[in-house]
Amino acid sequence: MKLERIVLENFRQYYGQQKLDFAKEKERNVTVIHGINGAGKTSLFLALNWCFYGRNVENIKVVDNVGELVSKEAVERAKPGEQVQTSVTIAFLHNGHRYRVKRSLMGSKLLTGKLALNEMDQFTMMRQGTDGRSDPIMNPLGTMNAILPVNAREYFFFDGEKIDNFAKPEAAAQVKEAIFLVLKLEMLERSQRHLENTAAGYRRELKKASGGELRELLDQDEKLRDEREKAGKRKEELEKEKESARRKVSEIDQKLRDSQNTKALQQQRDRIERDLKQRRTELTSLVERIREQATAGYPVLAQSAIQKASDVLNAKRERGEIPSSIRQQFIQDLLDEMICVCGRPFAEHGPEHQKLLSLMNRAVPSSLEDDVLKTSSTLAAFANQNSQLHALIHAGMLKRAEVIDIIDGLEKESDDVSRELKGSPLEEISRLEEQRDNFKMDIDGYSMEIGALSQRIEQATKEINGLEKKISTARKEEKRGQELSLKYDLAQKAADAIGEMYHIHADNMREQIEAKTKEIFRSLVWKESHFQDVRLGSDFNLEVIDRYGQSARPELSAGERQVLSLSFITAMALVSEEEAPLVMDTPFGRLSSQHRNTITEKLPQMANQLILFVTDEELRDQARQNLEHRIGAEYRLDFDKDTSCTTIEEV
Repeated sequence: MKLERIVLENFRQYYGQQKLDFAKEKERNVTVIHGINGAGKTSLFLALNWCFYGRNVENIKVVDNVGELVSKEAVERAKPGEQVQTSVTIAFLHNGHRYRVKRSLMGSKLLTGKLALNEMDQFTMMRQGTDGRSDPIMNPLGTMNAILPVNAREYFFFDGEKIDNFAKPEAAAQVKEAIFLVLKLEMLERSQRHLENTAAGYRRELKKASGGELRELLDQDEKLRDEREKAGKRKEELEKEKESARRKVSEIDQKLRDSQNTKALQQQRDRIERDLKQRRTELTSLVERIREQATAGYPVLAQSAIQKASDVLNAKRERGEIPSSIRQQFIQDLLDEMICVCGRPFAEHGPEHQKLLSLMNRAVPSSLEDDVLKTSSTLAAFANQNSQLHALIHAGMLKRAEVIDIIDGLEKESDDVSRELKGSPLEEISRLEEQRDNFKMDIDGYSMEIGALSQRIEQATKEINGLEKKISTARKEEKRGQELSLKYDLAQKAADAIGEMYHIHADNMREQIEAKTKEIFRSLVWKESHFQDVRLGSDFNLEVIDRYGQSARPELSAGERQVLSLSFITAMALVSEEEAPLVMDTPFGRLSSQHRNTITEKLPQMANQLILFVTDEELRDQARQNLEHRIGAEYRLDFDKDTSCTTIEEV
């Protein structure tokens, strides 16, 4: 979608007809709308949302608690009984077509001076064809919602003052929802859920029409699926509880970090936890390496057999049997020609002939001799390998023990810090540490239960896969219910396939958004050397990692949170490849000049179309210069104090 024009008629403080053309050229894609606070920026921003979606769509509030939409000046000037209309018309391009949408609301002025509004507003949509003719869209609400879904609009049309919500510690659910909506992952999720329900319905019907064995198998299958679903839901709940407990721990750590009485102790604990994280990672790598070495150490188990084989081969060498002094083929050639090596012929069964036959029996075939030599070499290598493997595993085990000792020492040091904080004479400090300890115990408990549930889900999935094969066999043996069997099979397999696609696609999209968010954030934030990484975990927790490898999100300033959220939203737009404009109301109000300058330099290159509602204070000096060559349209909102009306003036 690319916005072309908006026309307002008697909308809030915009009396009469006011219009604005948006910049849409590739190199000049920025529209700037200036206005002091109260001049009408938010009303114009509201007009965009209201025109596209009305007050609500699909039980989602779009326009709420904003007062009257009809211009008070228009109502004042109307005579009793006269009709007053407010409307917003927007023209936009989408997928090669030009659209024009209009939403209007009518009312009649009463004798009391108030306006009696019609209950429903009117929404129309026209699409212009290649021949220049415009035709009405019969399903305007559905078409508009397909072009830019109402539940995804707030990630393209957003209030700059609230944008940092995505960067708050409790925002994982909102981040996940944003990704699912903008990338339309919920369509796959909805399809899977629908097919699962359909398959469940067929399964119930099939049970009624089936014999004893198949019915029993279907009962087991249904029970396992229910159990797996409950385990999955419980796991999700625990993940949320775990994340909540982690946030509480982070909040307590920050409070202790900010307190002069506990700052040094908390900094000591921060250092310990950094070291613990590093050492635990090192231990995991060590154990994995030792496991691989042990797995590759199968020759150790065959050591006695290898030694026996080596002894046999060595004995043959000592007797001169290997390598053979005379080649078997050479002797065979002499026997075939019946001529001695000296050139003298000899008779069959003569002494010369008997001697050659004796040598023939003692000689080893050349192919066997080659194999024996290779085997000897391999056995020698095994022996050498065993010796090296013993040394490697021994060294690894020594290092493992050393790292475990270091971890034990760090944990004891951490316990000492905790005891000291708990024993603080300041009741608030002691209470905070006690709470922190409880939250840490909760996290450990959640982790154990999550692990057990994951194992149960995996086991249930294996059992379900096994049952599906048995059910398939049992179905073939029954003639009744074959059509139901086929329908059930198709529905369930389709649901499983979509589920697999969904998880793969969701993970792929999450990783792409993570990489793009990191790239954009580091290009926008001025402390790029301090912030080493941006991570979007499998739990959809948006995290910033500092140079110490620690979570920096709790320490982000309001401006940095806004930059992180903006990076995330822009990354989603780029990954989704949706041609939707970025419409930002008061985008720079809480940003320092450094962030404002960087964003105004970089953002126009990333956005398909950028529309900024700003105050004069937000866009000045370097920020203004950065945007100058990208501005394709610029307007000022002039508020008349005498009439309380706003006019849109092109700059």
